[in-house]
Amino acid sequence: MERITEKKAIELLRKYAPTEEDFEAVLAHAKAVQKVALKICKKVKCDAELVKTACLLHDIGRFQSTNPLSHGIVGAKILLEERLPMHAFVAERHLGAGISKEDIKEQKLKLPLNDYMPKTTEEKIVAHADNLVFGTKIVTLKQAVARFNKELGKKIGRRVKELGKEIEKLKKK
Repeated sequence: MERITEKKAIELLRKYAPTEEDFEAVLAHAKAVQKVALKICKKVKCDAELVKTACLLHDIGRFQSTNPLSHGIVGAKILLEERLPMHAFVAERHLGAGISKEDIKEQKLKLPLNDYMPKTTEEKIVAHADNLVFGTKIVTLKQAVARFNKELGKKIGRRVKELGKEIEKLKKK
């Protein structure tokens, strides 16, 4: 498995950021996501080092994507070019609680027809943590579900809630 330090992850973010302001905004959000994710890692069996750096890089695609939905795919491409395949999967699959092929068809999303659902525990932790952070503000699962219901519909809100419940069950094991 590839390993990367936090320092190197931050250097990669800076490398792809078009401006210092963009870099600072994405880094601040990523650090808030990391804070939530690492709390989860203390209670769940997972690769905490991967989660720590994947949180920092999950939104790297925002710097090159004009479509908010495709920033995960763009980020995955960047991270694959940087030889970080595990981080690439996290970036690609972190949106909401994932995007399925059915979602793409039903909603006529402008995305390649593929399954972008988080699969590994680490991918699920980062996706869930990201759902609980609006900008840099950490919110409850209930608040996150309400936001997703309002912005993306009840189906996505349910999926966010289900992912949250799945993470809670992992904490109990």
